Amino acid sequence: MLTSALFAGDALLEAIAQDQDRISRTRHRNDPAVQKIQIALLDRDPDCLPQFGADGDYGDETAGAVARFKVEVLGVPQAEVIDDVGPLTVQKLDEMRAALENPPVESVVPEDWLLTDAEMGPFRSPAFTLDNLVLFFVDGEGYYDTLAARLDALGVGDRVLFAGWRFSPEQLLRPATAGTPGILDRLLKLHTDGVVVRALLYGSQFSTLPVRRPRVPTLPSKDNFDFRTALVGAGAQAVLDARVGHFGSHHQKCAVVQGAAEGPCAFVGGIDVCLDRWDNAAHVDPPFRQREPDFLGVKASLPGWHDVQCGVFGPATAQIWQALVQRWNDPTTPSRIDATPVPIPSSEEPGPSPTSGTQAVQVLRTLTCKGVYSFLPGGEFTVTAAYRKAIGRARHYIYIEDQYLWPSPLVDDLRDAAARGVQVILVTARDFDAPGLGDVHKALRAEALQRIASAAPANVHCFHLEQTATALQVYVHAKLMIVDDQYAAAGSANLNFRSHTTDSELHLGVFDMDLGDGTVGGAPHRFGVSVRDLRTQIWGEHLNEDPALHEDPLVGLGRMPTGGGKIGHLVNFPVPPQVPAVDWREVLRELLRSVQQMENWQLLAPVVFGPLAIPLPLVPGMDLGVLADMVPSPEAFLRDLLNPNTVC
Repeated sequence: MLTSALFAGDALLEAIAQDQDRISRTRHRNDPAVQKIQIALLDRDPDCLPQFGADGDYGDETAGAVARFKVEVLGVPQAEVIDDVGPLTVQKLDEMRAALENPPVESVVPEDWLLTDAEMGPFRSPAFTLDNLVLFFVDGEGYYDTLAARLDALGVGDRVLFAGWRFSPEQLLRPATAGTPGILDRLLKLHTDGVVVRALLYGSQFSTLPVRRPRVPTLPSKDNFDFRTALVGAGAQAVLDARVGHFGSHHQKCAVVQGAAEGPCAFVGGIDVCLDRWDNAAHVDPPFRQREPDFLGVKASLPGWHDVQCGVFGPATAQIWQALVQRWNDPTTPSRIDATPVPIPSSEEPGPSPTSGTQAVQVLRTLTCKGVYSFLPGGEFTVTAAYRKAIGRARHYIYIEDQYLWPSPLVDDLRDAAARGVQVILVTARDFDAPGLGDVHKALRAEALQRIASAAPANVHCFHLEQTATALQVYVHAKLMIVDDQYAAAGSANLNFRSHTTDSELHLGVFDMDLGDGTVGGAPHRFGVSVRDLRTQIWGEHLNEDPALHEDPLVGLGRMPTGGGKIGHLVNFPVPPQVPAVDWREVLRELLRSVQQMENWQLLAPVVFGPLAIPLPLVPGMDLGVLADMVPSPEAFLRDLLNPNTVC
């Protein structure tokens, strides 16, 4: 019995397959079965019927194609070839056609996407863990609410370990609920109740100097100093960690919560517990949302904030915990105001989680190679390695959300992917969040986008976000990549040199072992269930429509705006034809003038200019901006300050 849709049910072909009939030049020459034979022959060799194609006529051309098929595929000696279509020919063509109609399910395993033990090297063993449950929190509301619930469940002897770039003491985890405490008050109460509270905060040069005012929206200095001081004053454990390289920072955003009642879990992503970060899919900026204060008369708060955080339940939690404990336990003094903290013992490692899932999870880091930490003096760059592997494997699409999209080690990888036909979809921040640096952001972004699109501009699609009813920006802060509905990477690492070479970053690579059958561009394709669900949720949010409309990613791409248009929150913008001009010296002047507005600015200026060894006659009342004229190359200085590329 024939099995292909093309042949099955055809009476003549079924009879031939049972060796009860044959097609020849004289018998059944124009039977409908002839055209089916021709179609099957053309499947194998599109050039086998060059003149007449599948015309349904068994003439000389078709007879010759059948003869070649018998010799080349069936192995019939040329001298024994008979001028007809017999059972072996029909059976083989049916088999080949059935395979074409029903291709075997592609073998997809975590090693295809995640770094293997050999590729991970000495940084983690095993290279990834199985049986995890990963929840993707899109925007801050879901993450903050889940974190609050986990903290509320802690009791005597339980533990929580935070690491972050910034903590705002008054930030509420449930701002819509009246009377809810700020994050600092929550942790102070937990400490009072017998919970072991530890916090590892980025200690910038500013935060370890007696410089506390005003609050600078793009610097965590005052918030982190106040947060740390309050915890230490209450007897909890907190340090300002200033062990960073040249112009570097600790950018990891993570919490490990170990409760006896609910088991251990971890949170990793792009969301710090600080002002402006709380938001949800509507992006309407409700009045209870806590905002940045104005800075030097300039409105710093943003009307919307798009971000992604991961909740991890399962064996990956222990590897995330270990990544933070290595920083905590490093014997190098963390800052000028904090001594080395009491080490966290290995006995506190999270045990098995009562919750499991289907995701393979890989813990990834960037740690600079400049000997900052004694436990890894050569650094770790597994974020870059993981991104490169996934980008190199991409066959259909790469979707990236990133705050910057500045020059980075990955720009050429994305260019090469677009060149081989992969659709590269990029969502980035329209305007920079640091006052006075908007022109610099757009110039650096234009450089990267031009390079990515240089080989195949039609395959590169760029977007930013706005509120649906206004032109106010929804700030893209997420650090996310999804590839072919099979791999997702999310964490703290941006797509720039800073995050891939200089800052400390913590990221996750996720592969879902729960695979489903779907399509890409209408063709059959296997997808990871949670990975596709994440993408369709985000695309539905951005376009303000049903996520089910985006189950096929290339169909979903076709629903996105083009030509500068806007649908929902999503706004298309073209790759800039040229890099915008920047008055680098004027930008530096204004940056220095903003430093002068801070308390004890005379202590800050030498920190900023230290690498240049410029003598600073700091006279009260002077215009600090004039010192920009002493900088030989303000462009090089600002590029190194904003996007440092640490070379090992």
